[in-house]
Amino acid sequence: MQETTLSKLFTLLSIVFAGLAGADYLSVAPAASTNAYGYCLQDYSSDMRKCHFDTLEQCIVLISGRGGSCARSPSSAVEAAMATN
Repeated sequence: MQETTLSKLFTLLSIVFAGLAGADYLSVAPAASTNAYGYCLQDYSSDMRKCHFDTLEQCIVLISGRGGSCARSPSSAVEAAMATN
């Protein structure tokens, strides 16, 4: 009888801990934005904008010799303004 009580208690505790672990896993916050990069490249030859640079230097290295410009990503400016409010 004591063995079945302990077995039930162990099963119940296992379910509770599994539920807590699942809830903790699901509570991880997603990234603030799908476009978290701060700088964009405007390619003059293809007229395309690519916003996937973390730093201005990364963008400048890519456009050197090809032509283009680098600028702050519009979405990162909006996020920065929202963060200061």
